Amino acid sequence: MPSYRVAFDAPHELTDDDETTMTVADYEDVGSMYILELPDGTTRSVGKQLVTSVTEHEE
Repeated sequence: MPSYRVAFDAPHELTDDDETTMTVADYEDVGSMYILELPDGTTRSVGKQLVTSVTEHEE
């Protein structure tokens, strides 16, 4: 099952320290937000204005 790489404009509370990218298990585009499924199975919503890209990521 593919995962996705989310890139943010700037470091985000979901990323490690000053990182601007993170890997998520899945995501859903719900208009002005993305709902991200984190590797631990929890979900978080993030405004699209904070995200620069979401790309498929092969591990």
